[in-house]
Amino acid sequence: MNFNYMTQKTAVYLLFLFYAFSHAQNTSVISVKTDNYTVQFLIIFNDKKEILMMRNQLGWHIPAMRSDKPQAIREAIDSLAATIGLKIRHIKLSGLYTHKFQGVKDHPEVSYRSYFTADYVNGSIVQPEDKNIEYSWISIKEAPAVFHFDFMKKQTIPILKNRKKVWGGTFLIVWEDEKLKGSEITENIYELGG
Repeated sequence: MNFNYMTQKTAVYLLFLFYAFSHAQNTSVISVKTDNYTVQFLIIFNDKKEILMMRNQLGWHIPAMRSDKPQAIREAIDSLAATIGLKIRHIKLSGLYTHKFQGVKDHPEVSYRSYFTADYVNGSIVQPEDKNIEYSWISIKEAPAVFHFDFMKKQTIPILKNRKKVWGGTFLIVWEDEKLKGSEITENIYELGG
């Protein structure tokens, strides 16, 4: 055998391997798109020692904006308040919590939830057309008792007690058969700064 024939044979073999490998990569790998998003909660305080809360079919929550598009923080928060019909001021980061997920296929393993506080300036609550959603002012003392999600209550209580500080912590959120099974604190709530 001559050298040119061996070189050509080797080149053809390598091209075949490359084609087979790249074709196998493209057809045999099934990817699941991760639902990558951020959630910004907004706790609005009025001068009557109340906070704005939202009720949906699950129960009471802090109003939030779930976003998977690029948007400035201030833009997102102002937009959320304006949608409700309120003007706010003194926006401040008051909580940054880590959520780890178990049992949810389309979520990242870890995501972050930011809590912002603001003061009510003026405006009247605009109730959504969706009759399953309602906004209402609830006293700061009564608010912890009405939260639907235990982890949200645990994240919000330190902020209600002292919103001048920034709070953090880590929660494991467990799902089973596409239903929330429960949550647990895996890193105790602590002060990040203030």
